[in-house]
Amino acid sequence: MIVRGDSDRRWRRIFLILGIVVAAYALLAPLTSLDAAQSAGVPLLADRLWFRIATFIAMFVVMATAWNIIGGITGYAAFGNVAFFGIGAYTTGMLIAKARWPFLVALPVAPIIATAFATLIGLPLLRLRGHYFAVASLGVGVAVGELVQNVEYHGQPIFGGASGLFLPIYSIDNRGLFFFYLMVLAAGISIAVTWWVLRSRFGYGLIAIRENEEAAAVLGVNTTAYKVAAFALAAALTGMAGGIFSQWNVFINQDNAFPIEYNVQMILMALLGGTGTVFGPAAGAVLLQLLIQFLGGSLPISADIPFVSDAARPIVAQVILGVLLVVVVIFVPRGVIDFFGGRTRLSLAYLRRSLRETSL
Repeated sequence: MIVRGDSDRRWRRIFLILGIVVAAYALLAPLTSLDAAQSAGVPLLADRLWFRIATFIAMFVVMATAWNIIGGITGYAAFGNVAFFGIGAYTTGMLIAKARWPFLVALPVAPIIATAFATLIGLPLLRLRGHYFAVASLGVGVAVGELVQNVEYHGQPIFGGASGLFLPIYSIDNRGLFFFYLMVLAAGISIAVTWWVLRSRFGYGLIAIRENEEAAAVLGVNTTAYKVAAFALAAALTGMAGGIFSQWNVFINQDNAFPIEYNVQMILMALLGGTGTVFGPAAGAVLLQLLIQFLGGSLPISADIPFVSDAARPIVAQVILGVLLVVVVIFVPRGVIDFFGGRTRLSLAYLRRSLRETSL
């Protein structure tokens, strides 16, 4: 007879091996596009389209993992983290386009400015809780985007206004590969930071705040300092992704630096994979971004979906994402990592417990 503990360990080993294989392929396949590999007759396993899709996936791994620090570990559901992404993008973009800084010199400034902004607004904002904090944080995300687009000096837009900001192309061999691996490095840093947080005294304090903030304060946790520090840490990682995006995309404006849908996507990714875990948000980002690319027709296998027209794709994508959010929150509130890892099983008792946990 196989006990449940043995079954759980077997499933975890299977998913660990599968994850390693997928990650190894994703990291090594782009190398087949190098001239040396092609000269040696190595089959091409990844083209420029896959570079762009994979870079987007790595970017959302950063953002979902960063959101997990404040939303999953600390328990404060922020809906405005896209503001940090846009701040990072415009910080790097302005330093490159206006001040003529080299990209690798301008990039480290992006997380610094995003951290400073998060600290400044976090002090008053994190005094709110629940839906009050969620709505206020969403307002900040919208307001920052509008401010960046409309602020002027002597009648001239400082940040490019509605026309956006054009950056000089970063001249380097194998540019697509460079930005792909740079974004993967940022994703690795984000996962490593989450791993450290969950195993540090700081992380224990954040978990205590999530479970019962009043009790955490009684135990000696400086709840204000811990919450602001978590908010700032999430901002730094998100701003880093924005800084890389600005030079990779060459052009930034309000639409691509402060897209409101990114707020929903990064939260859904964390929920889908499993909030409060190390690898859950990363897994959710991979799965959801592949689904988004499929629905958008970017993947080769989705180019000719017979029952969806090109004009209807955005609407269908939003509907499916909304349904997926409802299904995840009700049926898999702890994420697919926990569910398919064997720790929870779909049953009537499990559904009842999930409904209790997700109800007001």
